[in-house]
Amino acid sequence: MKKRHQQKLIILAVVLFFLWNVPFVSVFDGNSQLFGFPMFYIFIFLSWLIAIVISFIILKKFYE
Repeated sequence: MKKRHQQKLIILAVVLFFLWNVPFVSVFDGNSQLFGFPMFYIFIFLSWLIAIVISFIILKKFYE
């Protein structure tokens, strides 16, 4: 794997670490809802989905 692909995946992991850490997650800990789902769940699963898509794009470029 090229160094730049490794660096992108490491940066993604660090960003997710800070996004899912207590100070930032507590921003979404409240009674607000979107389509009947708490904002906390939407934040966690949406950020997880975006991380999967970004990882897929990075790895797809690696195998080309």
